[in-house]
Amino acid sequence: MAFRFAYIRSIVLAGLAAGAGCAATNLGATPQDLARAHDLSAQGATVFTNECASCHGQRGEGLGNASAILGPGALPEYPRDTGGVGDPTLTDPQLIQIQAQTRPAGAPWRDPFRNAQDLYTFTTTHLPKSRAANLKDADYWAVINYMLAVQGVTPPSGGIGPANAASIPIPKR
Repeated sequence: MAFRFAYIRSIVLAGLAAGAGCAATNLGATPQDLARAHDLSAQGATVFTNECASCHGQRGEGLGNASAILGPGALPEYPRDTGGVGDPTLTDPQLIQIQAQTRPAGAPWRDPFRNAQDLYTFTTTHLPKSRAANLKDADYWAVINYMLAVQGVTPPSGGIGPANAASIPIPKR
């Protein structure tokens, strides 16, 4: 009986350890990505901290119903429905692809995120009105520069703005 208990206990503990490893997926940007982006767009980092982080998290990991907007799996070309933080559709590439290909008729939709202009258009259109009142056009562009720098884009000299945004692709991470 003691052997059987020890055997079952070892299986349960191994399962818990394996589950803990899977649950350790970090959402949001890494400290290195955030530091790099801060160096490339200090104004964008400041605006993000003051205006975006309260809903999307300091690392852009998504809080509550706000989506993850920085780091791996953020800014997908096509929208996906999410169950909030911890939802595997935030990071599982196969689930993201399946959702994009099987979107039912009439489901919420948005234009795809292919370039910085698409991201700017979505952000300026969908930011909650209470937050939007605090931002000027230059603030939006600063945040777009910061977000894309976190995702690995090196903004051109002078930054990303209306004149070049359509030519700056959003990297797939």
